[in-house]
Amino acid sequence: MNIKELFLNFISDSKRIFIVSRKPTKDEYKKMLIIIGIGIIVIGVIGFVIQLIFNLAGLVGI
Repeated sequence: MNIKELFLNFISDSKRIFIVSRKPTKDEYKKMLIIIGIGIIVIGVIGFVIQLIFNLAGLVGI
């Protein structure tokens, strides 16, 4: 495949994605925000627990 064919395939695939995709509804958007928020909180809690364990074990100074 040459560059021109690769570019045309990319354009064709991009058009297909835009045709199939749609804007999320308010309900879907709220669910995504809740799931992302829970994920951020979980990652923060895990990081806090790891930091707490290291501090209590004396491995890392503040």
